[in-house]
Amino acid sequence: MFPPPLPNDAALQVEQTTVRNREPYTEEIRVEGVYIISVAARILEMHPQTLRKYERLGLIQPQRTNGMLRLYSQEDISKILLIRHLMENLGLNLAGVEFALALVANLGTLRNRLRSVTSNDDVKKFIDDEISAVFKSMNLVVQE
Repeated sequence: MFPPPLPNDAALQVEQTTVRNREPYTEEIRVEGVYIISVAARILEMHPQTLRKYERLGLIQPQRTNGMLRLYSQEDISKILLIRHLMENLGLNLAGVEFALALVANLGTLRNRLRSVTSNDDVKKFIDDEISAVFKSMNLVVQE
């Protein structure tokens, strides 16, 4: 019989231990990377070597564990999907993808800077519309 039964006098107890005169230790740990390379590759239906190549080229930068395993976040997964879209649907090579990713990042930064400096709502809307048109012309959906 599995698992073996507990003896009659055994009791399961869960205790929270704390050090005297101290607050309970609570620290918010932010985990960015959640998928190891094999899981990310399976999700993306790509070979793990492709993900390693993208990292080598600087297109993505997954986090690393203490044991140096790559950890891919949801943001990394989205970026890889964007890379795939640029290559397969728009016909860009890796150099073109690198250029397009830099352009998207720069346009996003520009949009945020202009929003913070401009007080006129009409100007903000015009800038947003123009930058969105650039993204749309590349068939890109960029999160704001």
